Amino acid sequence: MLVKRDNAMEKKKEKRRLDLPHNTEAEKAVLGAMIRSNTIFMDYIYKLDVDDFYAENENHRVIFAAMQRLNKNGIPVDSQTITNELINSNDLEVSGAPEYLIELADSILTFENIQTYLDIVLEQALLRRYLQTMEKISNEYYTQEIASVNDFVRDAQRQLSEVSERIKTSDFQSSKVITDALSKEFETLKSTNDDSAVTGTPTGFPRLNMLTHGFQKGEMIVLAARPGVGKTALSLNLAFNAAMRGVPVAYFSLEMPASMLFKRLISADSNVQFDSLLTGYGISQNVRLKLQQSCESLAQTKIFIDDTSGIQLGDLVAKCRKLKKEYPDLGLIVVDYIGLVSTKLKVKNESRQLEVQMISQTLKKLALEINVPVLAVAQLNRNVESRGGEPQLSDLRESGSIEADADIVLMLHENKLGDSSNNSKKSIFEKQDEAVQQKQQEIAQRDGGPDTKIVNLLIVKNRSGKTGKVPLLFRKDFCKFDSPSRESEEQIRALESERVNYFNRD
Repeated sequence: MLVKRDNAMEKKKEKRRLDLPHNTEAEKAVLGAMIRSNTIFMDYIYKLDVDDFYAENENHRVIFAAMQRLNKNGIPVDSQTITNELINSNDLEVSGAPEYLIELADSILTFENIQTYLDIVLEQALLRRYLQTMEKISNEYYTQEIASVNDFVRDAQRQLSEVSERIKTSDFQSSKVITDALSKEFETLKSTNDDSAVTGTPTGFPRLNMLTHGFQKGEMIVLAARPGVGKTALSLNLAFNAAMRGVPVAYFSLEMPASMLFKRLISADSNVQFDSLLTGYGISQNVRLKLQQSCESLAQTKIFIDDTSGIQLGDLVAKCRKLKKEYPDLGLIVVDYIGLVSTKLKVKNESRQLEVQMISQTLKKLALEINVPVLAVAQLNRNVESRGGEPQLSDLRESGSIEADADIVLMLHENKLGDSSNNSKKSIFEKQDEAVQQKQQEIAQRDGGPDTKIVNLLIVKNRSGKTGKVPLLFRKDFCKFDSPSRESEEQIRALESERVNYFNRD
């Protein structure tokens, strides 16, 4: 009798396993589209995992795993290369290739509803994981001793949270939503005692516009610097300058929450020190009025922030496509920064360069596909510090592909004044260099105030125009970059020419 009951329970478990949510036809449509379209393949390869396909559809799992391996190794994906990979992995028989691959590709008549099929596959996979996790929790309750109810419930919540994290990404937040929240926050702050002709998206910096004519549609622009020089501040200034001219902007912030980014923007717009926005120091009624005016001004812009930490590359691409449909005049996409974008590829540490290469190539393809300039923020490696002088293209961190894919490469460089304590031991060249820097610093402070410094924006690559150097005034306390006055810029350039001539003399 006991044996019959056990058999009945096993049959019931087997039926539940076979009845788990799945949609075989949607899985076939997704795989077929990936075989037929390289664009869909590059998007979906990052959005899916092998276990997103139903376990009973083992042929779908081995085919997708073969696609992942091909992509990881940089091999183009089509029916022939997939078949060859399946032969190498001894999965040809279970996959049904090559006949089944042809069936998958031929099943796609139109790509119009392919996003719907992908959503179905992901939703069914999520529901399966939830059901399987709940069954696991239930089995643990019936088969294990529960020493602490609180610990058991806490562990159950953790397991379910891990399932939900598979799809947990924040959506865009509009400038109106963010500034409304900040406006309320600023109300509670209390004072304490402690262009040239532009054919693309305008940058807000006349000399940069003159050299680039603005950021052009389909371009990938890289902005690189060492930490602390002002990469995020400048990328925000570029986004703000475009948005204030009526251009919709998407900004992906992988290091900083949306509210903190807008505090930086409000500091730059209102000329209220950023530190005061955080602490309330020096906030009077007049200052609060300035903050409210900046909130109202920014609320009118079309800046959309996504602050998903470690956003998946596929999700980033999908969100940009969606925003482009909603705002056909989308004029700039900013990714801060490229080194924190994630992929679903299981790569080894030594293959990080390959992963960055895939991210870089995908961002370039995205720019071309939706016809919008993409500004990717990147890090420079330590070589520039040990070598001295201005950074070079070879200083881009992690991958030479970034240099190859970019249409424009911008590098921020600060000439730091040396230590004057050992002035007697310095060469005449070092003294001359510091004398020039000191004069330039005086010009910067005359234009922007006592805490202003000159940071040079180097255009080291420009596929469609000129390279050159754009001196900028960085007011760090206000998270703000400004162009120097025309008179000051002429003086800065004259000093730079004097310095170059001095070092190049016979």
